[in-house]
Amino acid sequence: MTMKKITTVAALALSLCLSTSVLTPIAAVNAADAPTSQQVVPKNGVATIHNAGTEGAPVMTLSNSSMNPAGHSLANNTQWQIFGTIDLNGTSYTNVGGNQWVNSMYVADAADTPAMTPASFVGRINYVPGYGVRLFQINGSTVTNTGRYLQHGTTWKVSGTITINGRGYTNLGGNQWVESQYIVNAADSSATDDSSLPNGTFAVISYAKGYGIAVWQQNSNGTFSVANHAPLTNGTRWAVHKKTTANGRTYYNLGGNQWIQADYAVVGRATGDALTLDVPYVSQYNPVFAPWGCAATAMSMLLGYDGVTIDKSFLTYAQDHLPMYPGNPGGQKGNVYTGAGFGWVIGPNALTDYAHNWDKKVVNVSGASTETIKQLVLTGHPVLYYGWSSYQNLKADTNRNHCKVILGYKDGQFLVHDPLYSNSSKTAGQGGTKELGYNNGYDQGAIYWSTMSKFNAEYNGQALSVNR
Repeated sequence: MTMKKITTVAALALSLCLSTSVLTPIAAVNAADAPTSQQVVPKNGVATIHNAGTEGAPVMTLSNSSMNPAGHSLANNTQWQIFGTIDLNGTSYTNVGGNQWVNSMYVADAADTPAMTPASFVGRINYVPGYGVRLFQINGSTVTNTGRYLQHGTTWKVSGTITINGRGYTNLGGNQWVESQYIVNAADSSATDDSSLPNGTFAVISYAKGYGIAVWQQNSNGTFSVANHAPLTNGTRWAVHKKTTANGRTYYNLGGNQWIQADYAVVGRATGDALTLDVPYVSQYNPVFAPWGCAATAMSMLLGYDGVTIDKSFLTYAQDHLPMYPGNPGGQKGNVYTGAGFGWVIGPNALTDYAHNWDKKVVNVSGASTETIKQLVLTGHPVLYYGWSSYQNLKADTNRNHCKVILGYKDGQFLVHDPLYSNSSKTAGQGGTKELGYNNGYDQGAIYWSTMSKFNAEYNGQALSVNR
């Protein structure tokens, strides 16, 4: 099962047909009877049983320098991992694991098979509850799907690992393999699942506008390493199945052995279809008059929601120390108080960094879709976004140079705080309409409900939130 990126259209769940068949690896042997390494000529690879007829190739065990029947055989045309050969009284035998040998006359070597790295532990299939992983055969460098599946959570004896075309495979006895990313060491407590998450849980990537984060894989020893996977774009939303902790860091599972670090995700699960958050309204006119200071003011609303005290002293400091261009390439161009030299407001990456002076939980969710913003709000995360102001002549200027905050959702509408009013009681038409001579459609009052169509017209993907 691959990761599920959530879109506005419900995704179809991947359905895997699970086989009830059970692997039948060769029986365990007494290691004390095995030959010494000096007697065995190492030979790692995969071989095919041939010329063995309907009875198959008899499996032998080595004891006191002689071979004795083990009581079972390997079927003709089946493939098995081999580990070496030994010569006894002029007859060559091939080792197929432990103290288990087959007359080499029945063994046809597969060409170009990479060497297997031996391993010995009990592995647990680590996928998604209710699903399974494919079982493969390997012949040379060719990997073939057997059509069988091993269910999540089941345990198997591991014999070794091999890498083919950059992908790791783990051997479960004979020529039976699973992808290494889907099996962990069952004896390692750090590799156990800490907790499964309820259906409907999601994660929004929250790193930086224009960037993405790495996908990680859990190794057999419980540690994590970066997987061979394209980065996940900032602002995208993914289904989350469980979480775990390794070396003090939390990871969220996106399906299979695909994980993200919790540091760069806002995780939530909506339990209703309407919610209004307790976000304070803050004006950019009062008590601090900063007509071009919407970014610091809107940021203050997010911080106030998360417990930071917002007063005149705070607002003055926030406006006075707002990162400015060109000292900060992502900073604001133009004076927040007079508008002198104004070119643009501070960008979302720089504003996120600035907010971290007071609250590290402010995150950048730029790239989030309208539906993702809705889900964030419904799970307790207000969203600061970049849009249009009531003073803007949209016939000549469509740049998003005004910051507002979404604090609620109901019946297809967002509840918005617009800081470009002197107080929270100001209504539609009491903003830029007088200056423009008409209402550009965005003079909707200090606190208003916005339709999705009106929001979508002004929103261009730049947004912040609070990972509270």
